[in-house]
Amino acid sequence: MSKKTDKVLLITETPPGTPNGFGITLSTLFDRINHDVLYTDASFKPLVDNENYIYAQCPYHRSRKSFVLFATGLILEWRGNFSKLWLFLFLRKKYKIVYAFFYSLENAQLAEWIAKQKKSKLIIHVADHSHSFFDDNNFLKIVKSAHKCFCIGRNMRDKYESTFNRRFDVFHNLADDNHLPLPKVKKFTFDSRNIFKVLFLGSLFKTLHNGAINDVCTAVSDLRAEGHNIVLNLVGQIVPSDLLTEEINGTSVVHQGLSSPENRFNIMAQHHVFVVPASFKDEIAAEYCYSIPTKLPELMTCGRPSIIYGPKSMESHRFCTEYKSGHLINERSINSIKKMLLHLMENYEIELIKSSDDAVRLKPLLSKTSQISKFRDALFN
Repeated sequence: MSKKTDKVLLITETPPGTPNGFGITLSTLFDRINHDVLYTDASFKPLVDNENYIYAQCPYHRSRKSFVLFATGLILEWRGNFSKLWLFLFLRKKYKIVYAFFYSLENAQLAEWIAKQKKSKLIIHVADHSHSFFDDNNFLKIVKSAHKCFCIGRNMRDKYESTFNRRFDVFHNLADDNHLPLPKVKKFTFDSRNIFKVLFLGSLFKTLHNGAINDVCTAVSDLRAEGHNIVLNLVGQIVPSDLLTEEINGTSVVHQGLSSPENRFNIMAQHHVFVVPASFKDEIAAEYCYSIPTKLPELMTCGRPSIIYGPKSMESHRFCTEYKSGHLINERSINSIKKMLLHLMENYEIELIKSSDDAVRLKPLLSKTSQISKFRDALFN
């Protein structure tokens, strides 16, 4: 646990506790760390109204009329400029560390400015990749001047270290082993009373999952039409909302809506296998290969099988290969998904034993209990 004097200001677009990957990751990493939160995306305000977080939209609207708000210290940012008056009015505390967990250049620039004003050490943590980072001299300066640099995955680490000639440490979400592994399954055959339940848990984005998630839906629907007792449940937001209009039919593919992060383990316990899809489209894979699904460490330590469906270049593929876990399908093929699902259904008891053994083996490497100390050491030492 951090000392009282080791106060941290966390600056992020997405505040801890929100029902998405970034919110869950920050809740895990900053548990029991003495910190304040400054978040910059207004869309999350309804979700954190009861939290003592500091809100400051960045970037703010560039209109001329917004200058009045900026000049009077009511908003922090306007046209790339930051307000010392806002800082005096709303953020007077001193901090040992300003920690930026971000996916936009504006957020990184804000964190750098606040760190300078507070005479704090700046730690940057790239949460999601943008090619614009490589073309911006301001970002290069931020990387060079930062006290430490973190990133979300190994692919990102390799690329960023070679690009910026600076060390990047990898920190991503950790498995909450207070809830894992999941309770044991008691039935290993599947019929109309015990349907084989496949789960996608998390946010589905056209920009990340297009094509791959459609293939998974089609595979499950085909198997259902062929007489197999199987269903795919989707839990989380779908962006845009019409992404799977044709695939979601209420029988073989069902969208169960949103769920709180705290409820994810109950949902996982009700399912037999999990899917992690990533788009095979070249232009999407080129961006998404630097991201890691938040749920991966928990899926690898939950004691149930998972299917990783996406190109070999993806961080999730590398993650599972290095940890020797998960069922990898790296060529686009609906038929391959169907074969894998049938294999798991027909050999479920054996697959559960293997998944349980993997959970025991990986728990010391991926769990919050065993690994969070490494993050705290990197943060304060």
